[in-house]
Amino acid sequence: MMSQQSLFDDLPAPPALTDRIFFAVAPDARAIAAIGALTAELKAQHGMRGRPIADAKLHATLYNLGDHPGMPHAKVARAKEVAAALADITAPFTASFDTAQTFINGARNRPLVLVGGDGVIDVDALYQTLAKAMLKAGLPANPASYTPHITPLYDDVTLAPQPVAPIEWTVRELVLLHSQIGQGQPYKVLGRWPLK
Repeated sequence: MMSQQSLFDDLPAPPALTDRIFFAVAPDARAIAAIGALTAELKAQHGMRGRPIADAKLHATLYNLGDHPGMPHAKVARAKEVAAALADITAPFTASFDTAQTFINGARNRPLVLVGGDGVIDVDALYQTLAKAMLKAGLPANPASYTPHITPLYDDVTLAPQPVAPIEWTVRELVLLHSQIGQGQPYKVLGRWPLK
């Protein structure tokens, strides 16, 4: 009788996941400068040594299309159609992140994040609407629970929630981004949709 292990020995290894595709909202130049100043201040206050995330990579993720072994062109095309339709019926809104804290995820090097209360209600609403529209279009489900956040730094120091001067900007567009996993490259913008 053949062992179960030997049944799997001849199977090829699954392909490496190289491409992450996600929708986000990105801070404007003024908010990026404020995030940089706040990050420097928090690092000094709490003895953090992590390197800040590059300005061009600062964002609040809205919807994750997943990690893939190559570019999922058909999935991206469907997602772009949904984004265009959604942007046409969504007005610009203000996002405001007023709390800094560490997300505890089990890893040693944890994300320092900026979150908000009432200031991110519209970000959450956009996430919920986008997630429902993507699911209706046959794209993967995202978690029902979502905490809008911006990650300016990874560090091994754990920061309890603390109020900070609000990081605020008017969200005027929805952006689809492509990250080459583990490459340290800037994100590629696959699409931008102005909010009407």
